[in-house]
Amino acid sequence: MQILFLMADGFEETEFVTPFDYWQRGGLNVTLASISDSLSVTGKLGLRIQADILLKDADLAQFDAIYLPGGGLGVKNLAASAAVEAAIKQFDAQGKWLFAICAAPLVLSKAGLLKDRKCTCFPGCEGDLICKQYLTDRVVVDGKVITSCGAGSAEEFAFECLAQVAGREISEKIRNQVVAR
Repeated sequence: MQILFLMADGFEETEFVTPFDYWQRGGLNVTLASISDSLSVTGKLGLRIQADILLKDADLAQFDAIYLPGGGLGVKNLAASAAVEAAIKQFDAQGKWLFAICAAPLVLSKAGLLKDRKCTCFPGCEGDLICKQYLTDRVVVDGKVITSCGAGSAEEFAFECLAQVAGREISEKIRNQVVAR
């Protein structure tokens, strides 16, 4: 399983690190793609990462899922990118996985990908969502779209995504390895 993380300046660090760590432990291959023209991406609290590739250079056919981390500025940057919108629409049309946390479901909504789906997002952002049904659940699975509400739910989100794509057994194995609740 190949997952493309769409990284924008202003990303929420916990929502990046937790899925990155747990998914890699679970055997998923993660590629970090900067949505800008620089491989260097800075989180909202100053964590600097080096992306593997630029989104504009990514061969989207080689990936099975796209992940959008949250963070206010990060989500604004994701939502402003035509390349991000094109990529998530392509993945949806091909029946590939879409993962989004915190305010990032707004990017899926802006692209029209939630109008027939249930979802959740960061509390207070739901007024801007166009979706079939907004839920206050911490993690919502609707087909191949998984959404979550924020940094505090990043761990359970990561485990549920892992369970959906790699199996519940793998997810529980990693949960036990990291002594998660």
